[in-house]
Amino acid sequence: MKGNLTPLLSLIPVGILSYFYSLTSFLLLAIIAFCLAALLLVGIVKAFRPNLPQKWVRAPFLVAVVCVLGVLIGMLRPLDPAVVNSGGVSDKLAYAYKTDQADRMTVGAYLGLFQNNMAKRDSIRLAQVKQLYLDEQIRLPIDKFHAAFVFHHSKKSEFFEIAQKLAGEAAAVRELKGDYVVQWLARATYDRWMVSLGKPEKYGTQDKFSISVE
Repeated sequence: MKGNLTPLLSLIPVGILSYFYSLTSFLLLAIIAFCLAALLLVGIVKAFRPNLPQKWVRAPFLVAVVCVLGVLIGMLRPLDPAVVNSGGVSDKLAYAYKTDQADRMTVGAYLGLFQNNMAKRDSIRLAQVKQLYLDEQIRLPIDKFHAAFVFHHSKKSEFFEIAQKLAGEAAAVRELKGDYVVQWLARATYDRWMVSLGKPEKYGTQDKFSISVE
């Protein structure tokens, strides 16, 4: 009885952590992978030693089950709204940047079942930031950085060009010269823009991604 109760009790803290901290799900996925590898190894050993204690199979299996349930619980957490319409320009851009990054720290962002929702949220952010850009309201260096990140996650060459312009301007400001992420974005947006035009990247920052050249 105690052996059956322990995994059930362990699901409580695992579920809580997974629900409130999105990065927990990635740790759980790593544990699941380890458990599956352990089960495969145990299966091989069991082929030569049929009398191997059952606990060597049961333990990694139960841990994997708890972790899978933890990941599923984490996916039940509702996402914050993609954008806010209150506050100033800096508030809107900072929030759009925050949710852009938060979305990409969830397991759902990498599962096909949730891809449409993530694309919709990206388009909502892009629409807001694009309008602010067209209205020439993006002036502060940090605002340019936040806006560039949203443009950077679009799918069109024209937006990559805008992202590179904004990121480059932000990276050139003295107070942001020591910020690694700002400097990286200036290079990454240039590479992504070049690749979208069918040209070679300069800084080697890009993985494969789909784009629409316009």
